[in-house]
Amino acid sequence: MTVCITGDVHHMSMATRDQEFLDGTELEAAVEYAEIAAEHDVPVTLFCTGKCVEEDPQRIRTLAEMDNVELGGHNYWAFTTPVHSAWRALGKLTAGRIGSWNGPRVFQSYEIQKTISSFADLGVVLRCWRDHAYRHDSHTPRLLSRYGITHFSDAVEPDGDVRTVDRLTVVPINTPPDHEHVYHAFRTRDFVAEDEFEGPFGTESHAPADWAEWVLESADAHRDAGTVGTVLAHPACMQLADRFEAFERLCVAADRGVFLSDIEA
Repeated sequence: MTVCITGDVHHMSMATRDQEFLDGTELEAAVEYAEIAAEHDVPVTLFCTGKCVEEDPQRIRTLAEMDNVELGGHNYWAFTTPVHSAWRALGKLTAGRIGSWNGPRVFQSYEIQKTISSFADLGVVLRCWRDHAYRHDSHTPRLLSRYGITHFSDAVEPDGDVRTVDRLTVVPINTPPDHEHVYHAFRTRDFVAEDEFEGPFGTESHAPADWAEWVLESADAHRDAGTVGTVLAHPACMQLADRFEAFERLCVAADRGVFLSDIEA
């Protein structure tokens, strides 16, 4: 089975709900995740915020030096600055006519460049990108393409096709994402029962092993259709869910893995 396994990694100063439950940092979890994948000769693409470079450059270097790891960008601040908050509020006030999660176009351009530059300072050339929480606007593809990004994975689409937009190869996440569909940390059964979340893969959450089987079934269906199954499995979620057991199950099943940048439209 050919799969593209991806994960998102956030700086610890974000102080997310998941991070409250972690043993260590998200980057520490990412290194363990990558080492497990390496044991099974599986490549992984990890989208990291620029602040990760600022807060823990050594572990970013560790990941960059691993043969089975491709690093991608995941914004710099992950929408946590006052500029982002103000532009997001403006979007709500104007029903989306003005404003977005990404900030004004000039600020979004600055943040993309800052992220790319922070990795370049460590000798890492970014070619792949995923916005935090899949948040992008009409300016995002053109800006990413302008600054050398070639692959963009920012949409959850069960039946999505790889395609070209503004010279970017758009690679949808076409298997059930872990964060929204796996019980872990604060996402308990009681929490999910009261939550109003509904995404492209529905409302269900599962125990880690059952989620892994769901992902594999979805990836098999894409294989049969002649497409690559693209998986989103966050290092933090995989540690919190079951200490990487479900993640290792995915790695064992992947007889052929690819980096995101290997996928062609």
